[in-house]
Amino acid sequence: MKILNLITEIKEGKDKDVDLLHDGSRQKIMQITLRNGAVLSSHQAPEPITIQYISGKGILNVAGILTDLRPGVLVALDANEIHEIVAQPNVSVLLSRFLV
Repeated sequence: MKILNLITEIKEGKDKDVDLLHDGSRQKIMQITLRNGAVLSSHQAPEPITIQYISGKGILNVAGILTDLRPGVLVALDANEIHEIVAQPNVSVLLSRFLV
């Protein structure tokens, strides 16, 4: 068991911060924080992932389908789904990669 401490308040910092919270043999968990309208450009992951809203405001674009990142949002993506996150103006999400 590992308890992960999420950062729930977005403070000053770099436009893009990626904090690796867990690096297991079958799962990697990271918190991604985007500030000042930063964009995590369109890309794809070779394995299934989840993206869960933590704080702030942003938009998740998955192959042209836009989702407001807000409390209670958890998105599951299959491997190789193209996605992008845009901060409005700041957003923080928890990304879990499920390694096969």
